[in-house]
Amino acid sequence: MRIFALTAIMIFTFGNTRAQDSSGAAKALAQPYAQFGFDVLRDLSSQHSSDSIFVSPCSIAVALAMLSNGASGTTRQAILKILHSDGQSMDALNTANQALVEQINKTTAVQLAVANGLWLEKSAAVNPQFTQILKAAYGADAENVDFRDPKSADIINSWIEKHTNGRIQKILDRTDPSTVAILGNAIAFKGKWSLPFEPKLTRPHDFKTASRGVRKIPMMEHSAEYSYAQDDSLESIRLPYADGSFAMYVVLPEDANAMRSFVQRMTAERFSALISSLRRRQGTIDLPRFTMTYRTTLNATLSKLGMGIAFDAGADFSDIHQPPPRMQISEVRHASFLKVDEEGTEAAAATTTAVLALARPTTPPFCMVVDHPFFIAIRDERSGQILFMGVVAEPQD
Repeated sequence: MRIFALTAIMIFTFGNTRAQDSSGAAKALAQPYAQFGFDVLRDLSSQHSSDSIFVSPCSIAVALAMLSNGASGTTRQAILKILHSDGQSMDALNTANQALVEQINKTTAVQLAVANGLWLEKSAAVNPQFTQILKAAYGADAENVDFRDPKSADIINSWIEKHTNGRIQKILDRTDPSTVAILGNAIAFKGKWSLPFEPKLTRPHDFKTASRGVRKIPMMEHSAEYSYAQDDSLESIRLPYADGSFAMYVVLPEDANAMRSFVQRMTAERFSALISSLRRRQGTIDLPRFTMTYRTTLNATLSKLGMGIAFDAGADFSDIHQPPPRMQISEVRHASFLKVDEEGTEAAAATTTAVLALARPTTPPFCMVVDHPFFIAIRDERSGQILFMGVVAEPQD
């Protein structure tokens, strides 16, 4: 049996951009891909409830959308269903993903880019229509390699390192000699806060971890007017980048148990409602300064969500290569990187300044101290696309 390998890659850092109008096609993916992201996060969190988790739903979804072009019958339907995109044609899905990729790569307010790659076994008779679609709609140039050569993994790892600004240097240890194709997606984001934190205000602070321990972490502090909300169970805040066309959302449930409940209940609709509940208010945010790396294999999660057929002998990838031999996915890997500091993420030469006309507050100033497990999401405010999301259970400086 020939094996079809899929690799999903992501990284994030932060940058500086002017908002651009996004197309309706790109916006159409915001809700389904966000829901897919929450589905993935929910399953990973249930497996590792005390661990930090950080994924890019956008990266994984685009990689799977590319893959669906090579699938047929129930295999394709299973992939599209977990992406919440089974109600549209392949042409519509490809057009929407093409618009999403183009919008991301035209961004100028922050450093943001997405890249798609396709590597094919040089001796395999791959359907030319499959490679043409991935080139036209996803910008994925096909490269012929010899997967029997141990150096083939180096070719893919080098591409990953290049398109993640060196933050993810290796995702494959080796390639299986029976591999026919590998698909890859990488997202890199680098930006500065609209309201940077003062380094001199950063102080050691106790953080209560998900495993009920306490450790000292560097805590940043900033007072300003933010979009903020609070109820009996959680606090939420929007931290904008650059001109406000991108933002990080931080959600702080009251404790680790409430964090697990939040993740299990969260949907795209509920997250949109949470964003809508935020109101401008003067206050102070205390946020950990931390760096985080995350790696996982998504086979079990994607199977549990309903894509199991793609991983077994009944898979139908005949739109990539007509059997015999039949093909199936061997592995879906995901890797991520996150660094949050006083400037935004990563040191950058660009500077942005926000001048706010602050009205006299009619409610008392809030003080949000993020000193126990919290949820984060990085969102493209133009289209509503959630680029990254995760749970920070134990920050690492």
